[in-house]
Amino acid sequence: MTPAKQLDKKTLNKMVWRSLFLQASFNYERMQAAGWLYGILPGLEKIHTDKDDLSNSMKHNLEFFNTHPFLVTFVMGIILSLEQQKADTNTIRAVRVAAMGPLGGIGDAIFWCTLVPITA
Repeated sequence: MTPAKQLDKKTLNKMVWRSLFLQASFNYERMQAAGWLYGILPGLEKIHTDKDDLSNSMKHNLEFFNTHPFLVTFVMGIILSLEQQKADTNTIRAVRVAAMGPLGGIGDAIFWCTLVPITA
């Protein structure tokens, strides 16, 4: 399989704006999964031209997801890069899970322990 083409600036900007709605559909089963999929979907649609590929990618990107909302774009970039390279689904899943925890901790530390006390 050949890697997918690069994403254009319009698609990336669309994803950034959509990432602001990460917690709009928060629930206790999958946390931010629906917001994650909503944010990353424009990139997935550009990468996966086949409907079955897009469907499979959407399914595994709708699994449990929880990180700090301000740092979610870092995870999006990593995951979309793996999707472009047509990496194995288990690899994509593992990288997403491995990245969301530390970025959640870093984001919480920066926001709640640094920015909020300074600006209060």
